[in-house]
Amino acid sequence: MKYLNTGLVCEQSGLSCVELPKICIPVYREVVKEMAEVIKDSQMRDVFYSLSTGIDVQTVSKKTGVAPRNLAYMYKKASRQVHLEWKPYSEWKQELDRVYIRCRNYAALLTHSQECGGQNFKNVVIVVREQDIPSECVDLLITPLGNLDINFRVLRALRKYNIYQLEDLLRFIKYNGFDALCRIPGIGMKSVEQLYKNLKERKILEDKETCMLFRYLFV
Repeated sequence: MKYLNTGLVCEQSGLSCVELPKICIPVYREVVKEMAEVIKDSQMRDVFYSLSTGIDVQTVSKKTGVAPRNLAYMYKKASRQVHLEWKPYSEWKQELDRVYIRCRNYAALLTHSQECGGQNFKNVVIVVREQDIPSECVDLLITPLGNLDINFRVLRALRKYNIYQLEDLLRFIKYNGFDALCRIPGIGMKSVEQLYKNLKERKILEDKETCMLFRYLFV
């Protein structure tokens, strides 16, 4: 990406033009359009979108009837509003992750409410009252198990049971009990103890029955 001067008018108004690779332009315009949605004033929104997508100042000035110097002021004000109100991708992703965990909660609740408890499983109390999940807990729950320095053989065994993220593992532990991991083919007692030590050192588990994240998982 390179920045080009756009002539005397832009230098006076403090604006510059951004030249993007052509393949990026459609995506960039969509991002700017989404950002502009938070601007309440329609004229200011139009100015922000037009200048941000590379339309020159003279053209925007002629279209809106606003002097170039005033365009710079409007653009600065619009940019500040976008900065304060627009959610970046990371925040949207975190919100989607939070919603995904809630959906998994409801799915698990419906599934286990229809199951008969087997003799090898512990009886658990399903907490139906939903709690808001703090962002730091969302980040922790969606952590891939591969990022937790877990033995590859154990990871492979867990994946056969669709246990890929910390959330999946904690759901299994909460519903079945920690020692039930020994019943998964390919995971022995020694591996389970190493896993427990790992999770405890990372302060994910307080003990085999207690985890601060359990409150956010129905089952």
